[in-house]
Amino acid sequence: MLKLAGNHKKEKEKLHQKIIELQKKLDDKQRLELEIKQMEGAMEVTKHMTHEDFEAKKNFESIKEDLKEKEEELEDLEELNQSLVIKERLINDELQDARKELIFVSFFSSNFIINHVY
Repeated sequence: MLKLAGNHKKEKEKLHQKIIELQKKLDDKQRLELEIKQMEGAMEVTKHMTHEDFEAKKNFESIKEDLKEKEEELEDLEELNQSLVIKERLINDELQDARKELIFVSFFSSNFIINHVY
């Protein structure tokens, strides 16, 4: 029974670490989304200036390429986040099963002790 409790505690700690990891990934995702919005704004400003200046057009193309890279990075982070959410859910299900088993064993053990001691 102590082994099950120890396993339960380890699983709970793993789940807590996954939550922290997911929060970090969410922070990264939000940072990237903000960068993308800023780049889109810079693109709009630069797009209006491209009619006037060749250098601005060159800058626009550079910003456009950076934006594409950031969007790809965001997509990769979203895929990673989705896989971590799925993994977290599976771990949580396993943890719940272990918890149910621990309760069952605890109940069975206490009934066994009560019936044999009294």
